[in-house]
Amino acid sequence: MTTGGVQLAHAEWLWLLPVLIIAALLWSYFAEPDDDTGLASGAVPGRHRLSHPLLHLITPVSAGRHRRLVLQVLMWILLSALVLALSQPVRIGAQLSKPTHERDIVFIVDTSLSMVLRDYVLNGQRIERISLLKNLLKQFVHNLKGERISIIVFGETANTLVPLTQDRHLLSNMISRISAGMVGRFNALGDAIALAVREAGDERQRSRILVLFTDAGQHTGKIEPQAATQLAAEAGLPLYTIAIGATTLEAQELRQHPGLLYQTVDMALLEGLAQMTNGNSYQAGDSDALEQAVADISRHEENVAEQKVQYVQKPLYIWPLISALLLFSLYQLVRLLRSVRST
Repeated sequence: MTTGGVQLAHAEWLWLLPVLIIAALLWSYFAEPDDDTGLASGAVPGRHRLSHPLLHLITPVSAGRHRRLVLQVLMWILLSALVLALSQPVRIGAQLSKPTHERDIVFIVDTSLSMVLRDYVLNGQRIERISLLKNLLKQFVHNLKGERISIIVFGETANTLVPLTQDRHLLSNMISRISAGMVGRFNALGDAIALAVREAGDERQRSRILVLFTDAGQHTGKIEPQAATQLAAEAGLPLYTIAIGATTLEAQELRQHPGLLYQTVDMALLEGLAQMTNGNSYQAGDSDALEQAVADISRHEENVAEQKVQYVQKPLYIWPLISALLLFSLYQLVRLLRSVRST
């Protein structure tokens, strides 16, 4: 496709012209010609035109034949112009820019008390799970382009911290306010997933994903995680699970947090939830792995399908349509003048 060229948007209408030609030829073969146009007049089969016995002595007038020929040409040009207008010719203009890929991402953040455990090392120092997660979310929000992001926090209950928005300043400020235990000590995992499904909505024209950050400890709440994940699967929402924390007891923080029972990540549960929605599960064993997991999810959910190149199209059908109207007016004028002269 070249810029400045002309293309037919509905070229399939061109078949109508040969059909009309064939129909006219068949009609003219079986019917009497019209005196004005020379086309078939639709005489009734079985009836014959009566002529005077001396009609052959009259010299035919050539002007009449020429007039009929002109009317026939006008009629066929008129029909061709109408068929061309139906085909909708367009002039190809400049190439349109590709639309930006837009996604709705709902982050489900575990803020139960276990997120204070320090089983991550950053710059040689142990940091809490929730601190590392907040820094990662801020970086991701800062780099977003076209995405709408929502944040759900859950502990004993699940709550929408930020509804779907593109306001990066708001998201960054609200992420700073996230803290372990802000909505209770325990883990209402199923309730949080169900709330995320509702938050994602049903805008199927946008790519929608759920990203769960949790250590999948002993979950409480009214809804089982598997039942909530089934809702996500039915809504066409892939759930990506990122296990926060270590999978062994080597990093336990019993001395720093007396009375807090250290539990390893339940990877079997998180992998099962992700598989139910055709998502993936990741183990963020260290800060680099956690950052790589989010980057991998972003790449995986990109629209990699090749989009068809679009161009500006200026419709031109109005010109053959106007031409057909002018030809029809001229055709009727010629017939009117002939009828006036004959009287």
